[in-house]
Amino acid sequence: MAIAPPAIWSPQWAAQRSALQHAAFTEPLLQAAFADGSPLPPGYGVAMDERLVELPWVHASGCRGRVLDAGSALNHAEVLAHVAPTVADLHIVTLEPEAHAFTSARISYVFADLRELPYKDDLFDTVVSVSTLEHVGMDNQRYGVEGLQGTTPDHELALALTELRRVTRPGGTLLITVPYGRPDDLGWFRVFDRAAVERIVDVVAPAEATTTIYRYDIEGWQVSDPDAAADAVYRDHEADPHPADFAPNARAVACLRLTV
Repeated sequence: MAIAPPAIWSPQWAAQRSALQHAAFTEPLLQAAFADGSPLPPGYGVAMDERLVELPWVHASGCRGRVLDAGSALNHAEVLAHVAPTVADLHIVTLEPEAHAFTSARISYVFADLRELPYKDDLFDTVVSVSTLEHVGMDNQRYGVEGLQGTTPDHELALALTELRRVTRPGGTLLITVPYGRPDDLGWFRVFDRAAVERIVDVVAPAEATTTIYRYDIEGWQVSDPDAAADAVYRDHEADPHPADFAPNARAVACLRLTV
C-alpha cells in the first residue's frame, strides 16, 4: 500500500514543498522539462499545489529584464532567490499591501487594478501573471477590496489583458497561467476551459503563442493537453475536504507564453 503524503498545509507538507520547489528551480533536467514542455519525472508533485508547476515554468520560460509581476506570485523569498539573478528591475502590482515586502531587494510595489495600470506603454521585457486573471471581474472582497467586479468577467478580463499587452515592449513576453479544466464559477475566481484560454490569446494577439497544459492526479503533476485535461475539476474545499487524490487546489493549469 502506498504511503499517504503529509497532510496538506501541515509543517511536514510545507517542508516537502519547499524542497521540491528548490529542486524545480535548480535541477537542470527539471528546468529543461519545464522549458520545452517535455514530461516531468514520475511522481512529481504528489499532493502539491499548482505553484509547483507554474513558478518553475515561469522561471524556465525566460523571466528576465524589466519584469512586471501582475498579482504578486513572485513575492516570496524562496522564489525571489531564484528569479532575481535574471531580473534587472522588478515591479509587483497587487490590489492591496501584502504581509511581506522585500524592500532591501529594491523591488517596486505598486497597488493598482490590472485593468488600469499606472505605467507607460512598452515598458516591460516580461510580464508575469500567475493564477491571477481568473480573479479579474470576480468578487474580490476576500482581498479586502470591494466594487471591482465590473460588467462581465470576460469583458473585465479583456480590459486587464489589454493593459498587460500595452505595457509589454515589442518583442517582449507575457507569461500567463490560469486554472484549467471543466469551467466553473466559484464566486471569487473561475476555471478556464479551452475556449476561454483561446480568448486570452485572441485578446493579446501575440506574434507567437505557446500553451502548455499540466494536469494533476494521484500520481502527481504531468504534462497533458487541452482535450485530456478538459474534465479536470478544481477542488472544492468545502464539498471535498479529504480528496482521494490529495489535490490541494487546481487539478490542471494552462501556461501561456505569448511573445508580442
